[in-house]
Amino acid sequence: MRLPLQFFYRTPRSGWTPLSRSTLRAAAKKTPCGKLTTRLEITWQNEGEQPLTCQLELRVKTDFAFSHYVIPAVLYNGNGWGRGKEPKGLSRGGEPWVFDHRRTAIPACTISENRERFFALFASNESAASLNASCSMVPGDDGTMLHRLLYPDIEKPLTYINRDAYGAAQENFLTLAPGESFTTVAYAVSGAPERECFAAAQVEDAALDLLAAPFTPRYTPEELQPLCCAFAQRLLVEKGDHRLICTGKMPHPDGDYVPRVDFEFGWCGQNGQYARLFLQRGIETNDQSLIELGTQLLDFWASRTGRTGLICTRCNDSLKPDVTADVCNLSYAVAEFAQAYSILKGQGLEKTKWLAVAERIASFLIERFDETNGFGKVWNVRTGACLDGGGTIGAFMIPALCTLYQVTGKSQYLQSAKTACRFYRDRDLARFMCTAGALDTCCIDKETSGPLLAGGIALFELERSGEWLDCAKMAGWYFCSWMFHHDTLPSPGSDFEQYGYRTLGGTSVSAQHHHLDPWGAWVVPQLTKLWEYTGDRHWKQRADLIWANAVQNIAPPEGMVFHGHRRLAGAQNEAYFHCSWGDPAAPGVINEWLVAWPQAFIWNTARFLAQQPDEK
Repeated sequence: MRLPLQFFYRTPRSGWTPLSRSTLRAAAKKTPCGKLTTRLEITWQNEGEQPLTCQLELRVKTDFAFSHYVIPAVLYNGNGWGRGKEPKGLSRGGEPWVFDHRRTAIPACTISENRERFFALFASNESAASLNASCSMVPGDDGTMLHRLLYPDIEKPLTYINRDAYGAAQENFLTLAPGESFTTVAYAVSGAPERECFAAAQVEDAALDLLAAPFTPRYTPEELQPLCCAFAQRLLVEKGDHRLICTGKMPHPDGDYVPRVDFEFGWCGQNGQYARLFLQRGIETNDQSLIELGTQLLDFWASRTGRTGLICTRCNDSLKPDVTADVCNLSYAVAEFAQAYSILKGQGLEKTKWLAVAERIASFLIERFDETNGFGKVWNVRTGACLDGGGTIGAFMIPALCTLYQVTGKSQYLQSAKTACRFYRDRDLARFMCTAGALDTCCIDKETSGPLLAGGIALFELERSGEWLDCAKMAGWYFCSWMFHHDTLPSPGSDFEQYGYRTLGGTSVSAQHHHLDPWGAWVVPQLTKLWEYTGDRHWKQRADLIWANAVQNIAPPEGMVFHGHRRLAGAQNEAYFHCSWGDPAAPGVINEWLVAWPQAFIWNTARFLAQQPDEK
């Protein structure tokens, strides 16, 4: 498309004014830098005799009507799904939303598209002046979209500061002395979408090529496995005759961390995955104590079976079970019990009860699958009643059923996995939208695309059908729209600056929770396999960046002191507040919640990476 650039400025006391009415001038240099991409170098200069304090704006209006739009990690076609109060639509109270480069997964990026065409605009990171940008979109009455790139960092009409909570707008201004110039660089990307609603695929490729920087992991896979194992063992809590993994640890005023004593099979608590990892490591290192620990953990959870065939996947400090079970946790139970059964069978020990638990859960959910809710979201373990049917969360059953099929050879599990994959792909993923996987939110999110990626790869490996590889690519593109393609500018004196935390490769949680976490470690094996199966180097680049980000803040063998608290070997917190969200001191805050799940994901992926052949 043509790039009709328009330039505007605004002072603290005026509205947006075209530069043609001002002594402020702008000159643009357009340079092709790829098949679909144009580099825009703009020099702004104050030609007046007085200092000018202002905000600057570049506008590009598309010449096609849009049907879909995305601001990566922030707005997915308006965030219409869910009960949350996160930013929705392109405006609030009639004023356009403006988001800064710290909040968006590609800096200050806007994408609008229809079936045939797309246009995207985003900031460069080659200078702080260019990166410290903000973005906005305004739909036109004629169906076109106005893409806006603003300088410097601005968030308005309000700032989304916590889950469902807002603060005042944040506005900053530049001051240009008489004769002073200010140069910014941005990129415009346009062409035909990879598929309907998937223009982000090409935009992500361009952003990787133009923005990503080298990022060497802090640890090797071999170094990580004992660190993760040590951390997991320090999460053990004795309750009567049982030892269980608590959900995590919180800081205590005396400088130590104390357990938050509740327990969960999957999701945050990851008792099931840790149990399987203990079994594997115990066998590999001939450590009988780890084998016994893994066995005890799975035996405990297998004993929590209700008459419906479902298991209670969470319990409190007194071991009182929660009679509601979500499909995310139940899917972990199917996968981990089946894998653990297979592992010990290979050692001559058949834990038939574990396999029976996995099959009963799978049978319950398969029998209740429907074309409205799929596998549903939350079930009552005692009555079998569906308490919540919404969201893409049932997709977690796809890779679980593939695992169960591989262990049992029963075709109904494979057939059900294929049916479910098509259902969630066509209903949700095809609209570039997955929902309700993060159990503490009800919104569009990244997590439920993970099992569609893993499920697509698992089905492709079983059948070698292009249908499943295409599904995996769709899920990968969607997932990586939440992946940060740049290092944000750290606030002076922030945790990010002090500890050297990099946002590149981090993944934002959801439309409702605007922070980064290491959840992306879960899909590193699948992204690596996408590279192997497609030959597209971008998948390997994404896997490497996500992995380097995920392992950068793990306490070394000698431990580390953080905020005056002693973190022992392998400890890692959950959340990184990269934008003005989650903590009054943000952006740039690292939290203190040493939750169980990151080290389970990292340990599992470290095992995968350690088994990969060295790259030539």
